[in-house]
Amino acid sequence: MLGITNKTKYELGFWQKLVAVGTVFTVVVSLSVAQVVIVPTRLGSPRSTTKAKSKSKKKKQAPIAQPAQQTAELAPIAPPASTLSFAITPPPLGKAEPESPAKSKALPELLGYEFDVVHIDERGRLGERRKERARFYIEDEGGGVKLEMVELPAGSFVMGSNQNDLEMIGTDYARSLGKDAKPTLQTRLLSETPQRTVKLPGFYMSKYEVTQAQWRVVAGLPKVNQELMSDPSAFKGGNRPVEQISWEDAVEFCDRLSRLTGRRYRLPTEAEWEYACRAGTTWPFSLGGTIESDWVNYNGRLPYAFAARDAYRQQTIVVGSLGVANAFGLYDMHGNVWEWCLDAWHENYSGAPSDGSSWQADGEKVSRVLRGGAWDSPAGECRSSERKQATSLLRLNNVGFRVVAEIEAPLHEFGQIKGGRSASP
Repeated sequence: MLGITNKTKYELGFWQKLVAVGTVFTVVVSLSVAQVVIVPTRLGSPRSTTKAKSKSKKKKQAPIAQPAQQTAELAPIAPPASTLSFAITPPPLGKAEPESPAKSKALPELLGYEFDVVHIDERGRLGERRKERARFYIEDEGGGVKLEMVELPAGSFVMGSNQNDLEMIGTDYARSLGKDAKPTLQTRLLSETPQRTVKLPGFYMSKYEVTQAQWRVVAGLPKVNQELMSDPSAFKGGNRPVEQISWEDAVEFCDRLSRLTGRRYRLPTEAEWEYACRAGTTWPFSLGGTIESDWVNYNGRLPYAFAARDAYRQQTIVVGSLGVANAFGLYDMHGNVWEWCLDAWHENYSGAPSDGSSWQADGEKVSRVLRGGAWDSPAGECRSSERKQATSLLRLNNVGFRVVAEIEAPLHEFGQIKGGRSASP
């Protein structure tokens, strides 16, 4: 119980007078020692309040009620709430708390864009060139660097190759290969079987392969699991694709980008990649029956089907610089650099999920999947269904990646296997 003495009444009268002339009390509570410290702070009192007090008649002060139980309240002479400021100061922490992950944010505004699509016959002749439109959003990484993410609709497609396809592919592919490569070709093609129908929800994929400029911004952010080199590429250029990137490097990039933006970014699953590459087509390439160096950066000396030998640039080029996209509005899905996928490597598609999720179970976890071919690939390696095995630690000047973002994906934790659309742990 708190007793109210004459001395206490005197002190309360003193504080009342201070309030009357505009004194604000800041109450600082130190939680570590359970103290309340009242610190007077001089503020200018509004004139209207002063006049009202001077003109009012003195009233007899009401008796101070004794506090009930052990409550230390002296409320009867409290000034108006607007003249008191209470600052609660917690005790100092011995160690800084770890940074918490960003929360999932709404996507930026979707914008429309127009792009060129071409169709090439098996001899490499241009049969059609048309305009298409798609929607995308812009992810601002900071420093004037932006990432463009294209909206891909939900849908289903037939993934891989059937036996008839393999025979035709083998013939068209083998025309440009040496005798030593032909015996292993059929074994490689069998990894594209058995063919199956896959149904996917909608998602977003980067319009271009991740560039060196985009990489540098994210590599400069605090690490999530591992360090990143800021400038790993062999072929320098801010708008060229970043290369010499391992699978682990690409995963770390996605984790840092997710934490920066509050949205879930990750590598595409293998099914997502092929769905995005085909863009509704069933040809060997999304552009048609073969490819040409005018539209794809590959080893033009090793053509596909009946196409003539063509130019070989022997290096990466600026993303999107050849001016044509597939029907979804994605650039360089064939050639330039191989692109990492999220999945573990499996020798074929037996037992693969049909919902487009990442396939991890029973796979070779130290090996991952590469897709799309590169600047030094023969044309056959750039096909929509072509797949390649590589150790996750591989860093070569023909290997890069692009990213996807899930639609309305919550950002609960980082890590590509836990956080991605994984069919198995």
